[in-house]
Amino acid sequence: SAQAVLFRWHQQGLNAFEQPCPAGATVFSQVENKLLRALTAPQNNIDTLLSDTRSCLQALDEALHKGRDRLLEYNSCRPAVAEALRHRALAEDRQSTLAQYMDSIFDCFGVHTEEHSNGRYIIRPGENMLTAFPQLQDEGMTITYDRDIALTHEDVHFLSWDHPMVVGAMDIVLSSELGNTSVITVEYDGIEAGTLLLEGIYIFESASSHALNTSRYLPPTTIRIILDESGTQYQADLSQEAIRQSSVQVDKDTAIRIIQAKLDELKQLTVQCEQLARKQAPNILAQAHRQAAELLVKEINRLQALSTVNRNIRPEEIDYFEQQLQALDKVLDGAGLRLDALRVIIAT
Repeated sequence: SAQAVLFRWHQQGLNAFEQPCPAGATVFSQVENKLLRALTAPQNNIDTLLSDTRSCLQALDEALHKGRDRLLEYNSCRPAVAEALRHRALAEDRQSTLAQYMDSIFDCFGVHTEEHSNGRYIIRPGENMLTAFPQLQDEGMTITYDRDIALTHEDVHFLSWDHPMVVGAMDIVLSSELGNTSVITVEYDGIEAGTLLLEGIYIFESASSHALNTSRYLPPTTIRIILDESGTQYQADLSQEAIRQSSVQVDKDTAIRIIQAKLDELKQLTVQCEQLARKQAPNILAQAHRQAAELLVKEINRLQALSTVNRNIRPEEIDYFEQQLQALDKVLDGAGLRLDALRVIIAT
């Protein structure tokens, strides 16, 4: 019967009932006409069909094996490397700065915090909270940064860098206009007292595309410029840490008087800062293009080499990465510069 022919083809031709047969579909496409004729005339001898099937299967299996070796080597686990990564992950977990970061965030946005017990903290909306804080419950919540404590106490929320509250807090910092302008005084021996400086923070970024993963090649990049009224740059001398250690906040009334008195100079300095920032942008963009080309061309070359020994590599896969590289170049070329923050600095 036709069923008997089909059974023999699967068993004696493909051996599909006793072991995996990844090349079965390809074999079928090559002997399909012979198989269909055998099914319509089941009384005829099918030894030739079975022999052709086995020969075709053997050739394809050998091709798959040769093509698979490189992929296995490329993706196989290397115990020494994996163990080193595991130790790094555990060390990062033990030495995390998340607790200090979130304490600063809670303090800035008016979230009330108090210690519950060792390693556990209670957070609740404060009376002067500036805005709704992401994931914070109205009745408050107990949090911890210790994984073992969270596993022991199911009612305690474990905060990690991936927690929605932490991610939401970072989004608020990045998107809020709160704190993007300020006036301070700084003691620095290399600058004459009374000198006016303007610090500009610019973000160079491209349009975000999940399909192209643009942030992998050009993440939002900070460009920092500090100028005095003569056009001298100080960003190399005045680091963020140096300013943090020696700065003094200026009260609101004094800050307003300084801005009003130096408004024209500050406008001119803003223009100069942006011009200098734009001069740095091409180098950042060129680096992003080089990184994209290096990674994607490497993948294209790998697939092209693999396709010579593995027929399962389709031309469409290679075309996909070539088209992605072209589209990525266009998106990166559309990257732009935006002003993120300004700080007026008075040397004392």
